[in-house]
Amino acid sequence: MKPIRELLETPGPCLTLVLAANGPGEAQIEIKNAVESVRKSMNGDAETLLAPVIEEAKNLGNAATPHGSIVMLRAPNLFETFRVSEPLDRKAQLADRFDIRTLLAIQHSQRSFYILALSQSRTRLLKCTVDGSEEIPFPEGTAVSLPDAMQTRKPDHVLDNRQAIPAPTAGAMAGVLSGTNTDAEDKDEYMLHFFMGLDTAVNIALKSHSEPLIPVGVEHELALFKRVNTHPHLLTPGVHGAPDGFDPNEMHRRAMEFLEEVEGRPARDVPADFDKRVGGGRASTHIQDIVAAAWEGRVSHFFFQPNASYMGSFDPVRRRVKHTEDPLDTPVNLVDSAAEQTVLHGGEARILPGSAMPNGVPFCALFRY
Repeated sequence: MKPIRELLETPGPCLTLVLAANGPGEAQIEIKNAVESVRKSMNGDAETLLAPVIEEAKNLGNAATPHGSIVMLRAPNLFETFRVSEPLDRKAQLADRFDIRTLLAIQHSQRSFYILALSQSRTRLLKCTVDGSEEIPFPEGTAVSLPDAMQTRKPDHVLDNRQAIPAPTAGAMAGVLSGTNTDAEDKDEYMLHFFMGLDTAVNIALKSHSEPLIPVGVEHELALFKRVNTHPHLLTPGVHGAPDGFDPNEMHRRAMEFLEEVEGRPARDVPADFDKRVGGGRASTHIQDIVAAAWEGRVSHFFFQPNASYMGSFDPVRRRVKHTEDPLDTPVNLVDSAAEQTVLHGGEARILPGSAMPNGVPFCALFRY
């Protein structure tokens, strides 16, 4: 998928077509109905615009997406089809720009993340999308099992004078002591050295990548790895369970569920000092202020709930918002307008659940200045 900003800047007319396709053959029926609707609404030649959409209907055949949607984006110089994992409302929108909420849904559905499957016998690193996963290699020479790590690097035991094991980075191994007097402590010390090597390998393998990293392992090993981790995008506590006992699809499913849970946590995207920023004029929950700031390019982040709506119009010259649903005023959803302008000016727009919004507000924004 192209960047959302690039898609919003695509010269129109822009057709956003969302198909539910809940059953076999429904996609073709929905496309046929959408084509007729677009033909009626276009003053010019609709056939050139619709030709690839009609052809794609043949390719879809009896395609069905009972747990998702099919999205088509069509403009004079662009045609793309996407399968979205979440169910979206049917849509056949012809406008100057593609529908911003649909673009955000595509982006969310195509997001990626990594799984670190911690195992004493063979630790794996997997790159994942919503649809599946594939194993990627660690850097050459990485010990991926505890036995291998014990052969290549052994802890220094200082039974009478315990000392802190040097950390890979400041503070990463604070409180880890060498010198043990039980088998369990001995094994934990070996595990910590094993995990230190894995942490180094992960940082090399994922250098320049900002996608979340989800650890999967038994509870005790997850806690040990957290003590040595220096990767900035590790999501804790991770998924509990022995990776070697998971079916690959099951591990992926549990990681997806954990990721969804983390993304829904309050203040993950909205900063904890949001109220303080509001008081200092650097944030707002008022649509009038947000819309004006978005058009001025001052919004760095705009967050809104899935059903957030505020119908009205905006005068960009006077910077005035008018709340109206009168058809004569040609009202638009100003929440969508704020999202569009935020992205067009280089900011980020996100759809979040109510639990992740400050005090459950329908929308809020962070300002650059």
